[in-house]
Amino acid sequence: MATGRSEDALVQQVNQLWTMLDEMSESSPETYHKFISQQLTEGKKQFSAPEPHACIQTNIQEPGERVLFVNLCSWSRVPAPKSNADPVPLSGGPMEETINGTDACWVTDVAYSPEVIQKAREDPVERDQMIRLAMRYIEEQHRVRLSHSYRLLGQTQTGSRERIKQRLSGRSEPGQAVAVEAEADANASLLQRLTSLREADGEQDKDSPIHLPTHTNQPNKPGLIQEISSVDFECSNTVDTPKYKMSVITDEGGKPTSIQLKVELPGVSSVADCGLSVSKDDVVIDVVAKYRLQLNLPETICEDMVSAKLSRKTHTLSVRMPILTK
Repeated sequence: MATGRSEDALVQQVNQLWTMLDEMSESSPETYHKFISQQLTEGKKQFSAPEPHACIQTNIQEPGERVLFVNLCSWSRVPAPKSNADPVPLSGGPMEETINGTDACWVTDVAYSPEVIQKAREDPVERDQMIRLAMRYIEEQHRVRLSHSYRLLGQTQTGSRERIKQRLSGRSEPGQAVAVEAEADANASLLQRLTSLREADGEQDKDSPIHLPTHTNQPNKPGLIQEISSVDFECSNTVDTPKYKMSVITDEGGKPTSIQLKVELPGVSSVADCGLSVSKDDVVIDVVAKYRLQLNLPETICEDMVSAKLSRKTHTLSVRMPILTK
């Protein structure tokens, strides 16, 4: 019943929104165009992908010693700090276990505004402060203790850009009632802004810009870090890393032609139970509540030509990935 009422309220607000936009387009075309332009700009920011800037390697010391790779990204969705005295906004993703070569390690991502990243490019001191701020955030968010030292790698990222985007964006989806209510709140806020614009339109100089408020989560108390979005990370190993063998197949002249990956998945007898995600430079295999494997590929592969099959007899998943011709 609550969901039905929320949906009715949403429909009513959407209709009201369209009515107000129609009225604004007729009574004040300039204000209308400025408003639409602002919304398109904000929408572009919201749907933009994070851009990898640098990758550091450090060590998790507690709980348990592991190598940790941190992808530092520039993301227009993250606002710039208002001043040097304000907290630095950032967005962080969960930690994932992966395989680097033959060794198991962890990888995570931290995104800053393009303005913060630009300062880090220009000033080594700013870069070091940005990196140490990210490490402090990781310690607080994931309840780990990191080494004080780090190494800036030559590569800009560990893993694929698509995987970085998935981690930073998050995958949790709220229930239907919650989603409807959140959507209704967003439309209500938009209606309030439209109402304010329309009421102030007669008093506002036509050449003055329109400033629409942006929604960021401000902390209750000022601090060093302002977290924009995050995905909860549980420090518990709920799945196993399966045994695997990866080999590069070459032609008669020794030129690499494809990558062959064989993964042992005891207890799995259907391809439908296997989640396979392949990008140009990494592969992720997920079996819910049983196995997870993420590997960086030694060669760039052709994603459209990947094939996979599962042997019910040996419970082995075979993945063939043709190498992209240069």
